[in-house]
Amino acid sequence: MTQLGTLYGVGVGPGDPELLTLKALRVLREVDVVFTSAQAKSGTSIAQEIAAPHLRDGAEVIPLAFDHTFEGVASGAAHRENAAVVVEVLRRPATAAFLTLGDPMTYSTFTYLLSAIREILPDAPVAVVPGITSFAAAAAAAVEPLAEGDESLCIVSAAKGTDLLRRALGAADSVVVMKGFRQTAALCELFESEGLGQQVILSARCSRPGETLVRGTTRIRELPRQYMSLLLARRKRGPNC
Repeated sequence: MTQLGTLYGVGVGPGDPELLTLKALRVLREVDVVFTSAQAKSGTSIAQEIAAPHLRDGAEVIPLAFDHTFEGVASGAAHRENAAVVVEVLRRPATAAFLTLGDPMTYSTFTYLLSAIREILPDAPVAVVPGITSFAAAAAAAVEPLAEGDESLCIVSAAKGTDLLRRALGAADSVVVMKGFRQTAALCELFESEGLGQQVILSARCSRPGETLVRGTTRIRELPRQYMSLLLARRKRGPNC
């Protein structure tokens, strides 16, 4: 049987290099190769910037370019091409880490890449190092609980509109809205219609330089749209609820 290296999906958290876990630090210092998810156009990798202080000297870093669009995900071309690069490294054999913002199993390029890798190499050894999500860090920055007691929490994407949020608001006590920067005005209107206009918190560039934390739809509307942003809202229950 051909020996293979292990691939680690490593969550580097939302932005602050101090928010990596101890396990993530250990893995990054031990692996032979570090893969980064780079923007196809710019070649930049925020995950690499976050992890840079923790990479060992002389570590081999290989950027993998991805087109972060629905069309790019649907075609899967970049994921298959990059999966072939990763598989070649694992077959050396060498251990490798793939860096991803937040958590590897939550809205992450890693899951698409992993599916493509398993098509080529079904028995590839894989381990995942969870990371702190942007919404957990945003709640911490706002010093606001996401949920308490028997409250329910729903995480929705607004990348394709507000329908998912509308349904979530009818079922959950607390909501997190991801990928909604293009829908900011419509999302604010929906929160206001539910009596939550003053409860909404916008977090942008969470734990990174230029971090923004704003409460209330009036102030949120005054801000320019920011790609790395999310919304939090929680219905306040009475003391006997």
